[in-house]
Amino acid sequence: MKYLTLLILFNSFVLSQDFETIDSDLENRNFEEVIVPLNKLNTEYPQNLDVIIRLSAAHHLLSEKTYDKKMDLYHLDKAMDYINEAIKIDSTNGQVHKWYALAYGKKLEKLPIRSQIEGAKIIEFHSMEAIKKLPTDPYCYNVMGQWHYRLADLGKVSRGLAKIIFEEPPQGSFEIALGYFEESINLEPEYIGTYYWLGKTYQKLGRFDDTLAIFEKGIQLSPPYKREEAFYQDMIKILRKNGRKKS
Repeated sequence: MKYLTLLILFNSFVLSQDFETIDSDLENRNFEEVIVPLNKLNTEYPQNLDVIIRLSAAHHLLSEKTYDKKMDLYHLDKAMDYINEAIKIDSTNGQVHKWYALAYGKKLEKLPIRSQIEGAKIIEFHSMEAIKKLPTDPYCYNVMGQWHYRLADLGKVSRGLAKIIFEEPPQGSFEIALGYFEESINLEPEYIGTYYWLGKTYQKLGRFDDTLAIFEKGIQLSPPYKREEAFYQDMIKILRKNGRKKS
C-alpha cells in the first residue's frame, strides 16, 4: 500500500515546506530519515497535531519494518506515546482515531487473549470513527475487516471468556469482514495484505476457489514489511498445495 495515502496528513501553512520533505520520505519508506526533523519540529512547535501524528505514524511504520524485537517494541511504544498525546489535543480527529487503532491494535497482538478481548471495543470505536471521518482511506476498512475476522474466528473458550468480560460481547462476522476488505481493495488495489485477508475470509465462507484466485492476484504485489512477507509466504504455500503455483 502507498503509505502516503494511508497518512493523508494535514497541511500546515507554517510547516508545509518541512512536511513536503518529510511526507516524501514517508511515501518512499525512508522512515528513519523523518524522526530527527520531526523531533526538531516537535520541539519548535509543541502540541502541533500535524507533527505529533506524523511522529506516531513514523514510529508505527518503523515497528513494522524492523526485524529486531526490541526495536519493534521501542517504536510501538513511541507510536502509542505520541498518539496518546495527540488524542488529548483533539479526540475528534480522523487521523488520530486511525493511528490510535493501528498502534493499539498492534500492541494488543502481543498481549494474552483476555487483554485482546477487553481491547476489542476500543479498537472498534476508533476504527469506526476513522471510517466516518476518512471514508476514502483504504486502511481504515482493512482494520475493521480484520476486527470482524478475528472476532468471528475466536474459539469456544475465547468466546466464553468474552461473555464473562462483557454483558454484550463484541461480535465479529466473516460476511461483514468480506465487505470491508472488498472496499479496501477497491480504494487501494496495490496492498498485498488486503488480498491475504480477503482470501482468508473467502476460505472461512467456503469459497475456496475465490481464495485461490485472490491469492494469485495478491502474490503479484510486493510485500513491504515482515508482516506482509509472512502473508506472501502463506499465500504461496496454499497455492502450491492446491496445484496453482509451481515449486
